[in-house]
Amino acid sequence: MFYSDKETLSEAGRLLLVVHGGIGRNIQATSVVRAISEKFTKRALYVIAGCPEVFLKNPHIKKVHNMSKPSYIFDDYFQDNRTIMMNVEPYQHYDYIYRKKHFIECWCDMLDLPMKKLEPEVFFNIAEMDIAKDYLSKFDRRMILIQHQGGKIPEQKNKKSRILAKTGMYRRNLPEHVTQKVVDELIKMGYMVGSVNHENQFLPKGAEHIKFIPRATTALVPLVAGIITIDSYLLHASACFKGVTPTLALWGGTDPRVLGYPWHKNLVRNACPTPMCHRPNSYLFDHEETGFLWDCPHNDICMNYDPDFIIQEFKKLMKEAGNDKREPKGKQRKRTPKADEPKTKEQDHPCGKAGVACPSKGIPAKEVSAGVGAN
Repeated sequence: MFYSDKETLSEAGRLLLVVHGGIGRNIQATSVVRAISEKFTKRALYVIAGCPEVFLKNPHIKKVHNMSKPSYIFDDYFQDNRTIMMNVEPYQHYDYIYRKKHFIECWCDMLDLPMKKLEPEVFFNIAEMDIAKDYLSKFDRRMILIQHQGGKIPEQKNKKSRILAKTGMYRRNLPEHVTQKVVDELIKMGYMVGSVNHENQFLPKGAEHIKFIPRATTALVPLVAGIITIDSYLLHASACFKGVTPTLALWGGTDPRVLGYPWHKNLVRNACPTPMCHRPNSYLFDHEETGFLWDCPHNDICMNYDPDFIIQEFKKLMKEAGNDKREPKGKQRKRTPKADEPKTKEQDHPCGKAGVACPSKGIPAKEVSAGVGAN
């Protein structure tokens, strides 16, 4: 329970939410911000975050601070004894560790907040959206955004650095050869492909490098034809526009039931005895006897998708969303989401859990689409 004492709450006029982590986690935090605002209607909410631009123009927040340069925080917030700091670690929540609740719900639980809505939210003004539309208008084809790598940024622009970067986090990056084949096929289908990646990460040949600040990239999400992403920033950015842009999410070492969104089309691979293992887990001291973080004994097979399968499932997704009826070739069309636009229908799952395949042991290595059993 979080400060259930009424006297403490009555004396505090300010709440300060601390948001650690990368861009994706900062976007998830916007759901928590909304929940705080709904419960504490008479208290001002301030945020200190690693990616403050995510919270700009958010009507629930009075002020946001950059964690890298948190000037005068103590002087401004704690000298008068009127600020409650809200700083918890959802990755260490019991129900997250054992995959009983979504990460965002665990975050809310730790702050004693009811979670009414899962979806995150980012707010833009008209000028920001007009700039995004203007950027896309220069292409004569509709764009598909793809993110194939996430997490730790490689220290240098070479393959060795990219390999070292991925060993220190959950197994979620798509192999470079798979990414290239997917991009090649999308281009053959008549699409422009925008690759969302850091300059030190692999850039597929033929793809447009999307290297804007995260806020500007997020503004592109509701305007593009579709999205293919791993468990990283673009997944959460797409979730901010629920039901607007068809999104295919590729999962491996992490579980869509606790980190994903049911309105996306979630694919998982039951390719080893411990699918969606969430390792290496630095929050749970996941080190081997050598002192190094745990390393996958199965050579990251969970993310070694068949490119043809990815394209096959993407075509199905586009057909379900009605986007396949519009010819990709030709002048880029500016798509305005409709308020009553139908959402992708979730299929029933044999486990009773929509959006994810059975994680049972003994299932041969194969790709499984959301709601489809691994038989």
